[in-house]
Amino acid sequence: MFPALAAAIVSGIILGHQSLLFIALLWLFGRLITLKRPIVLWCTVVVLVGFSFICWHFQANIKQVSANRQQSINTTLQVYPDQLKINGDQYQLIGKDLATGQQVQVYGYIKTRQEQRHLSQLQLCSTWKIKGKIEPISIATNVNQFNARQFAWSRHIYNQITIDRIQNISVLNESSSQVLINWCHEIRSSLIHYFGTMPPMLRLYCNSLIIGNSDAEFSTVMVGVKQLGLIHLFCISGMHVVLFVEVLKKLLIYCRLNKETINWILIITLPAYLIIGGGSASLIRATLMTELALIGQINFLKLQRLDIWSLSLLGGLMYQPLVLLTLGGQLSYLLALMLQFLPHNGNQLVNAVLLNLIGLPSILNYIFEWHCLSLFTSYLMIPFFSTIIFPTILISSLVYRWLPISGQLVNQGLEMFQALIDFVSRLPGMIHFGRPDVLGAWLLFCLTLFVFLQPQSNKRWLVLIGSYCMIFVLIHFPLDGEVTFFDIGQGDSFLIREPFNRRVTLIDTGGQLQFPKPKWAQQTVTSDRAMKTSVNYLKSRGISQVNTLNLSHQDADHIGFSSAILMNMRVKQITFPKGMEQQTNFKRKVLPLALKQHTRLVPVTNETSVPDLPLQIMHPFKAGHGANEDSVVLAGKFAGITFLFMGDLDRAGERAIISKYPDLSVDVLKLGHHGSKTASDPAFIRQVKPQLAIISAGRMNRYGHPNQETLTTLKKEQIRSMSTQQFGMISYQYDLFKHYHFVTKLKGSELTWMLQH
Repeated sequence: MFPALAAAIVSGIILGHQSLLFIALLWLFGRLITLKRPIVLWCTVVVLVGFSFICWHFQANIKQVSANRQQSINTTLQVYPDQLKINGDQYQLIGKDLATGQQVQVYGYIKTRQEQRHLSQLQLCSTWKIKGKIEPISIATNVNQFNARQFAWSRHIYNQITIDRIQNISVLNESSSQVLINWCHEIRSSLIHYFGTMPPMLRLYCNSLIIGNSDAEFSTVMVGVKQLGLIHLFCISGMHVVLFVEVLKKLLIYCRLNKETINWILIITLPAYLIIGGGSASLIRATLMTELALIGQINFLKLQRLDIWSLSLLGGLMYQPLVLLTLGGQLSYLLALMLQFLPHNGNQLVNAVLLNLIGLPSILNYIFEWHCLSLFTSYLMIPFFSTIIFPTILISSLVYRWLPISGQLVNQGLEMFQALIDFVSRLPGMIHFGRPDVLGAWLLFCLTLFVFLQPQSNKRWLVLIGSYCMIFVLIHFPLDGEVTFFDIGQGDSFLIREPFNRRVTLIDTGGQLQFPKPKWAQQTVTSDRAMKTSVNYLKSRGISQVNTLNLSHQDADHIGFSSAILMNMRVKQITFPKGMEQQTNFKRKVLPLALKQHTRLVPVTNETSVPDLPLQIMHPFKAGHGANEDSVVLAGKFAGITFLFMGDLDRAGERAIISKYPDLSVDVLKLGHHGSKTASDPAFIRQVKPQLAIISAGRMNRYGHPNQETLTTLKKEQIRSMSTQQFGMISYQYDLFKHYHFVTKLKGSELTWMLQH
């Protein structure tokens, strides 16, 4: 066990940059010395040195093979059919670049209905000759945003390709060493297509529980499952492998095979199931542990449960050095370890509570919220899944082709079951905890271990609960405030949060322009950037309520993600330019959800006084239509620094503002219309005299924002500028004593190849 723990700690120190783990490493060697077992000590040292080399080599390999900019490429990809996902006129896949031997994430657009039909019918391994552009994996540009690059690296994917043209697709010429692997992928692809003929809910359950294929639709349908923390039941892991092994054992026993033969068949079969099941971190761990247990039975090695866990962790880390830096990897290995220490004759409900709590610090570090009822729903659902849901899904998948009516009945039962889960998830108990800092997360984890070792001690429980309460208060009542400019892409979205979270104000939500498409090209599930950026950040700060949401005007890149905010946050009031309430965009995207949660709607002009708004409304001067020229302009002062937010106001509007407010001057100016030349009039810039100009615009946008004319104006007036394109999320942070500083997510040099020239 000690060598495996040493390898895990080294991966966290070298690859995760967690310097606190040096303390754990010192404790580990202190413990080894007190044990006085030289063999274990030297084994741990050897593993420590060896795995340090593996981590450093892994880092060096990433630097060597990763692209550092976008460049054109002509290459041939090996594509497994089960890795291809089509959504309307877009597709994505994971392919192997035959020129380099590296896996790449691939994206492309479908031009015709015929091409879509052709791609959707691919069920054999194939080679694609393509022309496109290769570039690095996208990085997180907002604080607490999901780290897509690290997740891709954990799966040995270091670059992404955008396909401009597919020159040819042909069936792969199989080598003898690849036949079994290709065959497993083709079986998985056939199952995906077969499950696609089933009713919706049965299709989702078959995909997730049998072959580990959870697509974007799964995330939208299984909201209650995620909120109750039951998502692990839908990820193929230990429980599913155990059930798979038990079913196969019974079939082989029925065929009158002896135990040793059965074990050998299982040892050979499990790697194939690993591929068919999707190869997730939890499935790799479960497969390794099962394989080791079966090998131990054949060779009479008498491996202990901890030995099996340790060897599976070492194997998992050698294959995926970053596995413990993902939530799935952390929970899988941690819960598997803790299961070894639970008393078999103990209270099962207490055991379930302890297992839920041991993973809670990791969950809060990634998801930021937690439902109290998850403690009990997991206890009830695990046996229900293993005895009813999983066998029912398995049988339904086998007989659906010949007895479709059975699938319809099971689908109705699953819909009722899902409705029950959604109902329970809406019951009181959701705690919007926020994200603990690194020290806080480790403190909670260590204290949970403290309780785990002696759960009957009330004092230990009080210390743990008290620590959670203390960290909760520190997150929810911070001593600092902030004015944050989210990197929302081509759009605007800003946060103003006052100390103690006294008031939380959002200015715009960002959004994505939607262009008319034929029915075949329309996406069934669309991604929402606000969920990954602004909503995610608010949840990480423990914020579940917005006092005021100001919508500057009706353009989609300013209000398009309003639904994401209104569905995930309680919004007390919405302000918008007077007259915009008559516009179609407002009625369609904002009004229904606002009325549903009884949000106060406030049309404004510069003469409107809005309670609970820490900003002065400078514009519009009269009712309009919610167009650019009607943009709401807001000014506010925080810790002695004055900010001015211009929306998309044009030059005529800017001149009108300085005419009405001749003494107006600001410290920080959010430039109008993303730095377009239609805004930032030189006379306006000269009068307001900002020390800093903030530009919110998307990288490589089609409009050429920010415009060179605007940048020239700023340079001429000697005004420093910062863009979300270059620095990602930009945040002005201040405290109660009016000390302040600016922080940015990026240093400014990471994405220079994506900036406007």
